[in-house]
Amino acid sequence: MKKLVNLLFISFIALAANAQLISVDQVAKIIKEPNVVVIDARSAADYAKTHVNGAINIPVTTLCTSSPVEGTLKSSSAIATILGQKGVKRTSKIVVYCKTGVNAGRMYWILKYMGCTDVSMMDGQMQGWFDKRKPITKTPTTLTATTFSPSVKASIKVDKAYVKSKVSNSGTVIVDSRKKADYDAGHIGNAINIPHESMLSGTKLKSVSALTSLYSSVPKNKEVILYCKTSTTAGLTYFVLTSMLGYTNVKVYDGAYLDWSK
Repeated sequence: MKKLVNLLFISFIALAANAQLISVDQVAKIIKEPNVVVIDARSAADYAKTHVNGAINIPVTTLCTSSPVEGTLKSSSAIATILGQKGVKRTSKIVVYCKTGVNAGRMYWILKYMGCTDVSMMDGQMQGWFDKRKPITKTPTTLTATTFSPSVKASIKVDKAYVKSKVSNSGTVIVDSRKKADYDAGHIGNAINIPHESMLSGTKLKSVSALTSLYSSVPKNKEVILYCKTSTTAGLTYFVLTSMLGYTNVKVYDGAYLDWSK
């Protein structure tokens, strides 16, 4: 009976994740709908070489600053201005992608932080689009500028002081998403290491059952704080935990290990 309940729970989570992990075929079907905005989070140079036909380009780095450390988010007002100029509304149906999932994950977290209500990630990223032989172009897509009205979800972003207060808290699990070599060279307190690469099979995310097994050491009834070097890979982990595995209390340490170690 317990095994059946677990299987039903995993199936429920998988169905819930479908809305936020969207296939290449699904993206191709909806990309021309009026409220749909597909965001390529890669660099401007990569976007210029080739991109999904109909996608706009918002390099995720343009939403960040180097102060106080590399990768720190710009102010919510500055991010709102950039998003609005690109034609993105908080109520747009947004699909994000990049090359590997890392920048798309960071973009996903930023958009959720800004209060966006409908954000999905394209499974397989740009390579998945190539593999399915979907339309590509070098011609930029531009949308009419609009007003992005943020509704900041402050609870999913934490700073150094907050992390320090939680290092020895039995109700909190800190997850380091960097490579094992980086973790071994130095990490925060009793953080556990689950490298973001372990979530991927090529450019596609692993199955819900495989990801559930991967994060079996992270209880769902505890607060989870994620970090990496610059909060980039932590964003992809945030997507997996909240959108695919049903974790409800997940935060990202903005500033991450660069901030912690300075």
